[in-house]
Amino acid sequence: MSGNADDPGLLDALTRLGGNLVGALRNRLELASLELGEAGARLVSTVIASVGAVLLLGGAVAMLTAWAAAALWSTLGAAVLAWLALAYALAGAGLLWWLQHRLRSIPPLLADTLAELQRDAAALHGGRER
Repeated sequence: MSGNADDPGLLDALTRLGGNLVGALRNRLELASLELGEAGARLVSTVIASVGAVLLLGGAVAMLTAWAAAALWSTLGAAVLAWLALAYALAGAGLLWWLQHRLRSIPPLLADTLAELQRDAAALHGGRER
């Protein structure tokens, strides 16, 4: 091993490797931060819109129920309340089915970050996937 200034030593190579690894890790953490920020913003807007929709639709359903019960009471009697309850139950079941389907189709949190880390690990292991 020579002490020639043109020949980088092991310490220099390790320093560059460490710098590259820290840079890659920093990039992955920035990506994770962006993903978490986007997920948080989506969650807040979804919650606000959902609460508003529930309040408005709840008021509309209450008014519609009262109107229908009053309008049909003389002909159908108490059966009108049963039919309205059945309609609401079917609508609620449909909404729950839709929500469950939507939640299953959302990609896992930090999916892009994990994919990048897998590619990094594969590159470090000579292109072999683990």
